[in-house]
Amino acid sequence: MTNIFRKILGLGPSKPTNVRPQQSKTTVKPVKDTKEKLSDLNIYPSLVSGETTEFDMNDEIAAVFHERETIYANIYTTYVLLDDINLDEEGDSQLLHIKTATKDEDYYNMLAKKGAQNLDNRAANFEFWNPIDEKLPYQVLSSKLSFFASESILSKKHMLEAHKMLDCDELMVSIPRKGLIFIADNNLETEHKKNFMNMHAYLIHDNKYNLEILCEDIFMVKAGEIEGVLEINQLSDLLRNK
Repeated sequence: MTNIFRKILGLGPSKPTNVRPQQSKTTVKPVKDTKEKLSDLNIYPSLVSGETTEFDMNDEIAAVFHERETIYANIYTTYVLLDDINLDEEGDSQLLHIKTATKDEDYYNMLAKKGAQNLDNRAANFEFWNPIDEKLPYQVLSSKLSFFASESILSKKHMLEAHKMLDCDELMVSIPRKGLIFIADNNLETEHKKNFMNMHAYLIHDNKYNLEILCEDIFMVKAGEIEGVLEINQLSDLLRNK
């Protein structure tokens, strides 16, 4: 995966039946300054698509998480502040997008360092998940839908936990929409791997729960780190032509 700083200017669906609904859409508010030192606060990384509408990425400094020539939208890493003191009207912690348009790379690197530490310290909460009503012939890990679920792919600690739970050396990691993550052994039988990819494709197409599209590609993880990407150009073409 690159970490370049820059200014941001034939799968068939296989419908899962047990996808967890999102209770309410997360509202992300901008924050430019705070009276407290940001390095001491609850900073977390957030993966966003270049097509995001929840975040204002105009002139922001961000690291490229994933890009390719024909992808629907590049994926960037930005940072949010989890405010668990000043709760919103529903009593939930507020999420504030830390604006970097007027900052420099040193500031961004501080966010990246603190965000990585906080993400590692946050429990991955992976559990075995079955997307169909009958017994699944292979294992899939997921976690409850949450704002930071997809970001587990950024944590080597979380990915090593997934290796251990699935007892495998190489993972397939799907982060189709914001708040979702699905993980399976990359050495599944061909039929089962195709089933996993079809599930991923369905979740890219399905907008029932109003989650932003994150990434149509599937990541290969070894020893807790991304080592390759399965580029799914069919999905990219479909998304661009919607």
